[in-house]
Amino acid sequence: MTWFSLKRRTPAAAPDSDTPTPLLHGRYRLGARLGDGASSQVREAVDLRTGGTVAVKLISLPLDLPAPQRKEWVARLQREAALARRLEHPDIVAIIEAGIDAGQAWLAMERVRGVDLSRYTQRHLLLPENLVLRIGARVGAALAHAHAQGVIHRDLKPANVLVNLASGQVKLADFGVAREQAGNLTRTGMTLGTPSYMAPELLAGAAATPASDAYALGVMLFELLTGRRPHEADTLGALLQATARQPPASLARLRPDLPAPAVAAVEALLARDPADRPADLAAWAGQVAALAALMARLMAPPSAPSL
Repeated sequence: MTWFSLKRRTPAAAPDSDTPTPLLHGRYRLGARLGDGASSQVREAVDLRTGGTVAVKLISLPLDLPAPQRKEWVARLQREAALARRLEHPDIVAIIEAGIDAGQAWLAMERVRGVDLSRYTQRHLLLPENLVLRIGARVGAALAHAHAQGVIHRDLKPANVLVNLASGQVKLADFGVAREQAGNLTRTGMTLGTPSYMAPELLAGAAATPASDAYALGVMLFELLTGRRPHEADTLGALLQATARQPPASLARLRPDLPAPAVAAVEALLARDPADRPADLAAWAGQVAALAALMARLMAPPSAPSL
């Protein structure tokens, strides 16, 4: 039985015919390109040590980056990879190792076959609400595990959650800006994360905490349920002002069909005051998973098998 199906196959990435397959770090044979970011590229690779398939994120460093800052950047990447390797959770992408070869930073990780959740933030592709809550519960539990290990994600957004709907796989990815809670590895004035998903206190310059991850989870769930974010603006400045001064858009008004407990679960994450957000994401995840299961039973046709 499949976890859920939209009767859609995700096409496999085609290999680049004009791209060589170099050997990285004497271990990873690079293959097809899987995706691109603003300053990075993710490629499939064969791990010659194990024979398995992995994903390698190749990160471009600015050419004009002074040597001391380059050294600091690489040291931070290696620290963060070491942190991420402590996170052994079925819903978190496993990190293998990180390093720098020939001036290029890289991160080797578990190969996940699926798509990221940004696809399902489009209004014509919104997932059933009970499935959104099930995904949210699993991401919340994964975050709770990371927080228990002293790691904050700090850049949670739909693009950093990979799903395979047919197999029921959910994977929280890209702890690339993660930090130890006790650490202070970010220079003053440096903004990390994606503004649309950042909690008001982060935008005001406060340190990241588990509560700021909870807020980002709330923004993501709001977007998956409505096709828009709780705060929207035409410019970054206007977005910052709206997030700091205005309440989020009403989920109940945008989705009057949602059960009140579902609305309350998402709105709790979006509380302006960090102290008002769920302090125990593991408990929150358990409650939301139970709610999603109940909604699935109520929505299912009488003859449909239960998940």
